[in-house]
Order: sequence, then C-alpha cells, then structure tokens
Amino acid sequence: MASEIQYRLGIDIGGTFTDFTLVDTENNTAVGVKTPTVPLHPEHGIRNGLELLIRDCGLKPEKLDYFVHGMTIGLNALLQRKGAKLALFVTEGFRDILTMQRMRLPVPYDFRSRLPEPLVPRSLVFGIPERIGADGAELVPLDIKALDMAAEEALRAGAEGIALCFLHSYENPDHERQAAERLAQKHPGLKLCRSSALWPEIREYERASIAVINLYIQKNVEAYFENLKQVLAEENVAVRPFITQSNGGIMNLDSAAAAPVRTLFSGPAAGVIGAIHEAGRAGEGNLLTFDMGGTSTDISVVLNGEPTYSQSGELAGFPIVIPSIDIESIGAGGGSIAWIDKGGLLKVGPESAGSDPGPACYGKSALPTLTDAFLLCGYLNAARFAAGRQPLDIGRAKSAVRPLAEVFGKEERVLADQMIQISVANMYAELSNIMERKGFDPRELSVVAYGGGGPVTANFVAEEIHAKDVFVPFRPGTLCAMGALSAAFVYDAVFPNRGGAASVAALRERFYKLREEAEKWLESQNAGVTDGMPAAVRYLADARYRGQSYEIQIQITEDMLSGADCSAIEEAFHKQHQSQYGHFERDAEVELVNLRARITARTPELPAMAVAPAETRRAAPGETREIFLKGKSYSAGIFSRESLKSGNLIAGPAIVEQDDTTVLILPGWHGVCDAFGNIRIVRDEEGNQ
Repeated sequence: MASEIQYRLGIDIGGTFTDFTLVDTENNTAVGVKTPTVPLHPEHGIRNGLELLIRDCGLKPEKLDYFVHGMTIGLNALLQRKGAKLALFVTEGFRDILTMQRMRLPVPYDFRSRLPEPLVPRSLVFGIPERIGADGAELVPLDIKALDMAAEEALRAGAEGIALCFLHSYENPDHERQAAERLAQKHPGLKLCRSSALWPEIREYERASIAVINLYIQKNVEAYFENLKQVLAEENVAVRPFITQSNGGIMNLDSAAAAPVRTLFSGPAAGVIGAIHEAGRAGEGNLLTFDMGGTSTDISVVLNGEPTYSQSGELAGFPIVIPSIDIESIGAGGGSIAWIDKGGLLKVGPESAGSDPGPACYGKSALPTLTDAFLLCGYLNAARFAAGRQPLDIGRAKSAVRPLAEVFGKEERVLADQMIQISVANMYAELSNIMERKGFDPRELSVVAYGGGGPVTANFVAEEIHAKDVFVPFRPGTLCAMGALSAAFVYDAVFPNRGGAASVAALRERFYKLREEAEKWLESQNAGVTDGMPAAVRYLADARYRGQSYEIQIQITEDMLSGADCSAIEEAFHKQHQSQYGHFERDAEVELVNLRARITARTPELPAMAVAPAETRRAAPGETREIFLKGKSYSAGIFSRESLKSGNLIAGPAIVEQDDTTVLILPGWHGVCDAFGNIRIVRDEEGNQ
C-alpha cells in the first residue's frame, strides 16, 4: 500500500555522472550522491552508487521498497547507431519510405545538407502485396506467401527483428496483426514491432520511423535490464524498478522493455518534473528549467506548473511522435572542450570530454574544458567537488589551458574566464532562438538551475536573457533522481479520428473507450504505490483547420462533450489558434485528427524537509576566496549550503558550496534561502538593502 512505502530510491544515469536520491519518509530525511557513469556498463555505476549509499549512508538494500530509474540506454544506442540489424515490411510500392522521408533538407538554405541515413538500409525494406484503404476497407488481401519469402530473405541477410508499417494500418490494423501472427508462428523468438500497436496515427513515415527506432534500441535496453536485475540481486535489492518516460511519467520494467522508445528522453523529463515539484512548493509555476550536465544543457518551459509537451520532436534527424515533455538540448556542458577554429577564434564545445576521460582536472586527460575554466577562475573547491570523491587537480587544469592562453598571449585565468563567457554567449544565442520560436517572455520566468553545472552557470544566463530570477533547489545536482521519485504514472491512449465524428455523442463514445484503454494500462502496471489515490483522465484532441498540414492540441472537457453540437470544441480551437498564431478563421472547418485520453496516477507525495529559521538576516561567510569574473578579480564570500537557514541573505559575489554542485551568485545579485532550503537569486534592486 502507498502508506507503507518508507525507503525510496531514485536514480538517473547521465552522460558524466549517475545520480542517486535516497528518501526515508519515516524519518523525513533525504540524501543525494553522485558517482561517475560507466559508459560501456552503466549498471556498474549503479552498483558503485549502491555501495556508496550502503557504506556512507547506512542503506540496507533489502529495505528498499520503491525504486525509480531514469536512463539513456536507448538514447545512446540511437545516437551512436549501435542498435539491432532490422528489416522493415511495408505495403508494396512504398519501399523508399525511409529514404525519401519528407523530402525536406535538414537546413533549408544549405543545399549541401543531407537527410540522415535510414536505420534500415533499402536492401532490407520489403514491399508486401496488401492494401488497406484510407477508410479502413481491405482493398488487397495480405499475400502470405510473399510475406514468408520476405521473412526468409531478411533472416538470411542477418536481420534480428522486423518492423511492420502498412499503409493506413492506424485505421485498420488487421493486416499488420495477421503478418505479426504469421511471423511469430514461423519464426518463434523473432523480434517484431507493429506500428499500429505502438502508435496508431496518420503519416506513414513518422509511424514507420517510430516503429523502427523502437525495435532498433530494444535489444540494448533489454540487455541492460537483464544486467540491472543481476546487479540488484547481487546487492540484495528485491524491489523491481519503475522506469521514467519521456512524457515525465513512469512505467514498469516490462512496459519499458516492450516500448523503449518511450524512454528516449527519460532523464531530462524527470528533471523537469523534479523542477516543477520543488519550485511548486515555493509557489513558482512559470519556469525555464536549466539542467546542465557534463555533456549538454537541457531546457524546458513550464507554464502554470504544467510541463509543455511536444509530438513533433526530432532526435538524430528522425521524428519522434511519441508524446514527450518539450525539451531543447544545447551542446554546452561542464565537459565542453575549448579549441581554436581555422579563423583563429576561441570556441567552446559542442564536443565534450564526458566522464571518461573527462576534464583535465579529473586527472585522466589534457583536454581544456569548461569545468577546468570554473576551477581556474576560483568557482570550484578542488577538495569538495562531488563530495570530495573526485578531487580536482588545478595544476593539470592550468597545463591544459596554457597552450590556448599562449596563442592569445594571455594568462591561464584570463583565458579560462573568456572560455566561460563564450560558453554563456553560445547558450544565450541558442536560448534566443528558442524564445523567439516558442514566443515566451523570459522576464516572466524563473530559471530553475540544476544538474552538476546548472547552479554555477544559471546566474550568467539569467542576467543575459533578463529572466525574473534564478531558483536553485536544495539538492540541484541530483534533482533528476528526485524528479523520478516525484513522477506519476502517465499514459496516452490515442485514436486516429481520420473520418471525423458525426456528432458529439460519437466523440464522447470514442473518448470513453480511450479512457478504458488508459485505465487498463494503469492496472497492468501493478502500481500498488497509487492505492487509494484516484487517477485523473484528461481528454485531448489534435485539431486543425481543414487543409492545414499540422495540428495543435486542445483540451476537451466533459461540458464540451455534453453539448448539443461541436461548437464549444470549435470555439476552444479558435481560441488556442489565436493564442499561438495571432489569428483564427471562424468560418473555416475544424478537423479533429487524433483523439487522446491521458491518464495520470500520482505517487505518494515526498516529505517536505524544512530548514530552521535564521537568527540574523545576512548570512556570514565561512571564508572568502578570490574569483575572476568578466575580466575582474573579486573577493567572494564562501558559504556552506548545509549551514544556511530560512531567511538568510547571501550578497553577491558569493559561492555556495555543497556536495553535489556549486552555486555562483554574481555581483549585483543576492540569494535568499527559503523555508525548504532553496535559494532564490534576484537582482540587488529587489530589496537586499
């Protein structure tokens, strides 16, 4: 039962570190730790973290009764193109579906830009005689003999799995179902994926891509799950983990193994959920999440406490139509490498040193990275980095930066400061494009800084984009792991409404069937943690004016479905279209392309861990340290995060140190600690006098 859950463990595997958050709900305590990610064997990083928690935090693994895990296994397999060898079966005449894609250049103004190479070569794409019409009627029966011959040829060529994407199978999946049953009968154990079962929507290329990606990464994900189970068994962890999804929800291990494509943005999505949870407690609902790790920085916009979703995402050049939290990735992280381009200009990133070999100050390489620059400028405490488990070598950092400094005739510290400012400028350029494209005003948003590098960089970024303020959660370095623990079960059931609905009654019936499907999915999760907590279902529709190519999503309420006609639904669409595009066409016909039911079952609330009130307003630094910032030297107060009390004010320039990250407060800004230990960083004119 939900009330019996005491020990909860959240884990997130990042490109550089694997983060752990352990919560004891009975004693109202939480600890966060980080261990280096082991790229080739990420389960070893989990073993290392568990042993660290056992040794330093007194964890008894057998007492763990709730375990949520975010991962990048599928994502890495896709990005590195190290997935399974596949065949794709399509309707005869459509063999080039993956090659032609959408016939659009990746960069419209660059005729040399090229579409990504398909994950399935044309030689392994087979056209099968069959045809379903757009209305779902069978036009040509499935040719079983041709299906068998294609399967034999695919297997001789070494195919490990077969994806099925027949024309209009979203409307009538019978042929895909018949083909899958035949293939399973003839070739037991062969991996199969039906596009209509995974995501039954219109647009053949997108549906084929998502089916291929799902099957392509499945072998890697399943192998990892087996290794993970072995590690957990060896460490006496009996509970099976839930896995975080790209939509910010969680699901059980079996669901994740069957549909690993739903986990592609698993870790970043959990971070957004964690940011919403922590900032929501402090009364903030309009956020720009800023998750900076060793390899990249992920950002997302949250409005009124709700994440923004996208179904038109892209990864490695391929469309990702599975509902995901809308997250943009910027190629800048603590491991970003500094270099000189052909024109003699200093550049930082996007190539990263990752966790292995890592920045020069880690002691394994001579690569000058952003983390080395932070160290040389005095922002980082070499002895306390990663709770002292990763001591930093300032001598190696200087040696790595020196060749670049000599080229420009500068001392190492000055060059390091310029590296930081170049990286911030790169982030500002990327953010400006995103802000213009999405149409949000940063002056209304709090920048939520987390990840290992977020709190040391976010104040720079907030100053550049004129954000309202910066919000630093109490445990920012492990917030993605905390977010996994606060995530709900989330599932989208979808119905392709290609033929439209004759009446509100017909729409209502379809939505209620989708609700039943979503509720069955929730039952299948064996989610005992949600016992006694009612699930919520939202109805959504992808709508457009007839003739448009793309849709916008609107919410459908019970009141709309109980009306005499569809006028309330149409009015909601007009209003949403006006909000997003600045105009609407009241006389144009509104088309509902897809209907959805999204079920959300919340897990028990994490305990609020308050800090004691401060006796004095202005916090006293434990020491001072010289830092170099924007070409000037400053004496910065150094504070320990654990010593800050509710109401304490920290005047910038200042550095707040903690085991999982470092918080930098710029001159002209100040930080205020709230009742939960979070730090809000605001401009001085907002009242620190």
